Amino acid sequence: MNAALIRETAMWAFWRLTMAAIILVALAAAASAQYCTPDQCDECDLNNCQLSCCHELPELWLVNTRCAPKCNNLDAGFERISVKRWDASCRRFVKSSWDELIAQEASMPTLVFAHGNTLQHDGAMKQCWDVYNKMRCCPGKKRLVFWSWPAQIDHLRPLLRPRKLILSNLRIKFVYAEYQGYYMAKLVQRMSMTQRVTVGGHSYGGIIGAVAAHLIGGGEIRGLSLAGAEAVERPNFRVALVSAAFDNDALDDGGRSSQAFVAAEKIYVTRNRIDSTLKRWPNISLRCKKAVGVTGVNANCLGENAHKLCQQTLTSDVGSSHYIEPHLGSRRFMNALCCVAFPACADCVKAEQAKAKAPAEVKPAA
Repeated sequence: MNAALIRETAMWAFWRLTMAAIILVALAAAASAQYCTPDQCDECDLNNCQLSCCHELPELWLVNTRCAPKCNNLDAGFERISVKRWDASCRRFVKSSWDELIAQEASMPTLVFAHGNTLQHDGAMKQCWDVYNKMRCCPGKKRLVFWSWPAQIDHLRPLLRPRKLILSNLRIKFVYAEYQGYYMAKLVQRMSMTQRVTVGGHSYGGIIGAVAAHLIGGGEIRGLSLAGAEAVERPNFRVALVSAAFDNDALDDGGRSSQAFVAAEKIYVTRNRIDSTLKRWPNISLRCKKAVGVTGVNANCLGENAHKLCQQTLTSDVGSSHYIEPHLGSRRFMNALCCVAFPACADCVKAEQAKAKAPAEVKPAA
């Protein structure tokens, strides 16, 4: 009697989980079908929701550029950037240096992640801890380098109309973010890439990651180029752009940040056509373009680098939200980010999938 009841309960639970997975995949496929090109990734299952978030926390580093020059003297300013390491045993940040950060780069994969617009340092640190704790979903040893940059409101002129004041702040912050990309590129250029290094961020932080990759690939932006950079692919170098706030053709072949696809072996991009914040991007863009975080990247415009694109539609996961929190709460998103940034994730996901597919053994009734 008990065995029969257990069998029936197990079958009902399995059926519900299966139907939920089918519905989620169907919604994601329907959302993806509304774009120029469908979701794609040749090495990660973008619809996988089977993710254990019980792995070890990452090693945490904090890069704070808020006291460094924003638009000029960047080479000298690079040496003034604050670098700290989280001491988990003492539960505090300790002062460190670029050399110490880079010295440990060969021991584990690294994710360099920049926050979005308007955040002061306290708000940035809240997001830092959110991302840090979610990194438990990613298996294996790993490092998170969180990038705190001067994203706080810059223009506070009361004589400007509110709409004009907001637009002025958004555009000047776009400029700051591109210059931040130079700082990030200088850091990554010093790394050996013996372990995977992924740069990127959320919203305006995506600008920083994209520009860093563009400069590493031999590109130029705002008169800046990286000494010694070459237009070649860097093995183990990747980019992750979450709800990125820049023009949707910037990464296209010949676009403003096109060398990013030359330098990186993979670029992960999320998109959401009903993003309530980015839907206003054409009013901010100087070229009236839609945001890459809305439309994604058109793979047809990437030429020979189209296979490097990993693109995921997250409308069914986050709704109209632009914020990072709903993204971190999406199992599909966390699986894709872990898969792209950390090599150990691929093996772990395969093991989880095999475990899920294995039929449960039920002993027959005596």
